[in-house]
Amino acid sequence: MTHALVLAGGGVTGVAWETGVLLGLRDAGHDIFGNLDLVVGTSAGSTVGAQILSGTDLADLYASQTAESHHEISPQLDLDALAIIFGEMALGGTTTDEQRVRIGELALAATTVDEATRRAVIEKRLPSHDWPTIPLILTAIDAVTGEFVTWAKDSGVSLVDAVTSSCAVPSVWPCVTINGRRYYDGGLRNSANAYLATGHSDVIVIAPMTSGPSPIVDAELDELRASGSTIRMIVADAEAIEAMGPNSLDPRFRRIAAEHGRRQGRIATF
Repeated sequence: MTHALVLAGGGVTGVAWETGVLLGLRDAGHDIFGNLDLVVGTSAGSTVGAQILSGTDLADLYASQTAESHHEISPQLDLDALAIIFGEMALGGTTTDEQRVRIGELALAATTVDEATRRAVIEKRLPSHDWPTIPLILTAIDAVTGEFVTWAKDSGVSLVDAVTSSCAVPSVWPCVTINGRRYYDGGLRNSANAYLATGHSDVIVIAPMTSGPSPIVDAELDELRASGSTIRMIVADAEAIEAMGPNSLDPRFRRIAAEHGRRQGRIATF
């Protein structure tokens, strides 16, 4: 039996919630790290994936999410551009190359902080800047062609750049330059990209967002099941969603998101 962990997108509150879920699972006696063969991370999940495979204890990662001090920066939101992007995503939860090109045009034209400033935030998020031993797949999208791409240890891309690109919410954060190309958030394909765990018999999906601009695609999960995978899912419940507030990019809600994640992890039925 092979085991995969899929960590979906969900902003800075998603990072906190997922970290809490994982610690809560450990609190309840569920050891999901002892036999992991693959971690798939998209957007917020790319941060969490890199963090948990760094060797840093979950309790320390959780403490960083519940601490008052942090290195996050609050973005300036272009609501008009975001409305267009959300409209593209609302057409079915996953996007075509053509839709992703249009989103990329908005992302490239947006006024954001510069790449170096944003990259510095991700550098501080990650306890290690080296790719882990356990396979880790991260996702991004080419802003010009709309191509969905994946990064891994053998891709020749630094872990910091891979995570930064996967977390580059279009029109919120700058597209990330890698080998002369610009990339944005892989969650604009869909928030989990769980198909990347195809071939693994046991797949755990942890997802703070199951609706909105990039919901998990049921058909993709059905295909995984049809291929022989058993899927176990934890999604943010109504109490957690309400507590985390309307803006998943607001770092002020990190602590309460982490606390609700831990609550859910402790009571999850596995």
